Amino acid sequence: MFHPSNADLSIFDLTGKKALVTGGARGIGKACALGLARAGADVAIVDLKSDLGMETVDQIKELGRRSTFVKCDVADVKAVDAMVAEVVGFFGRLDIAFNNAGGMGGGPGATIDDAALAVWERMITNNLFSVFYCCRAEAKYMIPQRYGKIINTASMSASIINNLGKAAGGVKAAAHCTSKAGIKHLTKALAAEWVEYNIYVNSISPGYIITPLTQSVQDDPVMLAQENSTTPMGRRGEAEEMVGGVLYLASDASSYTTGTDLIMDGGHTIW
Repeated sequence: MFHPSNADLSIFDLTGKKALVTGGARGIGKACALGLARAGADVAIVDLKSDLGMETVDQIKELGRRSTFVKCDVADVKAVDAMVAEVVGFFGRLDIAFNNAGGMGGGPGATIDDAALAVWERMITNNLFSVFYCCRAEAKYMIPQRYGKIINTASMSASIINNLGKAAGGVKAAAHCTSKAGIKHLTKALAAEWVEYNIYVNSISPGYIITPLTQSVQDDPVMLAQENSTTPMGRRGEAEEMVGGVLYLASDASSYTTGTDLIMDGGHTIW
């Protein structure tokens, strides 16, 4: 019989591991970067926001870990290749990659609107293409060392179509939901392709989370009530509540887990 007192928590230990986090300057990325550092990893912060990124780097260093900041637009494939090379040059290797950067790309809009093509292209590029670029660049270093943990941020929108009714302009999220579903399926495809190299590829799917990017909802009583009413837990999640899932997927605790999508949404998708 299993006894919690006998659990070997060393399987979550990341001491000596080298990691990078895209979108690591704030929100979920920052919370998880600090979580990785507390678990023992050295962590590089990748973002476009230099000031906030350097603040996160300083916080990681205060934990006794090595860290560096790399400014990078992850929607630019050449910039991504250079970014990963710089991180590997700094650390000497790359063990963990949390590809978290992404965005709403202009918000919801009817698919037949004149602006729909621009929204679609921006969303697919910023969310899906960027993750593909990062995974590809990271694997080039992980394959020769025959080890790597890649974690991509998808969304509960990869599994459902967000329905916040008139409060959010109706059901007009084709580009967002499609881009996130693409990340989820890309994760599975790469997991199958790279398993022979001992590279684990998984994704997390957050629900409605409090971050700087979603502050407008936090400040809108109507929108906030709508989100909370459609979530069984009755509240939005905190960025720090994503840390446990990322640590699991980044550590030896997930030694038999690849190609999975870990939904952390307060129960939203069970309805």
